[in-house]
Amino acid sequence: MTPHLLAGETVVATERQHVAVLVPAAVVAAVCLGVLLVLIQLVPDRVSSANVSGAKAIADAVVAVVVVGWFLLRLLRWRFQTYTLTSHRIVLARGVVSRVTESIALDRIQDTVVRRPLADRLIGAGSLEIQSAGRDGTEILRLVPRPDRFYTQILQAIEDYRHLTAYPAGEAGLAPYGTAPAPAPPGGAGGV
Repeated sequence: MTPHLLAGETVVATERQHVAVLVPAAVVAAVCLGVLLVLIQLVPDRVSSANVSGAKAIADAVVAVVVVGWFLLRLLRWRFQTYTLTSHRIVLARGVVSRVTESIALDRIQDTVVRRPLADRLIGAGSLEIQSAGRDGTEILRLVPRPDRFYTQILQAIEDYRHLTAYPAGEAGLAPYGTAPAPAPPGGAGGV
């Protein structure tokens, strides 16, 4: 989901956590589903001369719905958690039913660190630590795919934002960003 943008603000990039964060939930769901369904099937069809095969079928359905529902909730949480880099800020959004949105202004970012332990490197992910002036200090974006690329995009957005605020559009007499001002012509204004 694209965050509400400020006037003159554009989206540079949007990332979400690497899909590998769903692997533990998928494993837990598969194991729970398999174990519970096997345990239900181990109950005999007749208990004290009562036929319980209908109750077993209902129990199978309930277990399947609960486990699949739990996994789908995890999937939706992953889907709706985004890290959006704009031309003015980084917007962190999460939540399915109730949404939480935080933003870090680019001019408040003091330092960024990319952490890529071996397991993260094997799947092409990493974590970004963003240290900012203000309330919490450090925000961690966990398991970002291609973290080096996102890191570079953040640094470029910070530079572009600094340039934008230092040299507002239409201000006369300023050299374009990244260039030196043109030298004065020989002889100066009075001439020789």
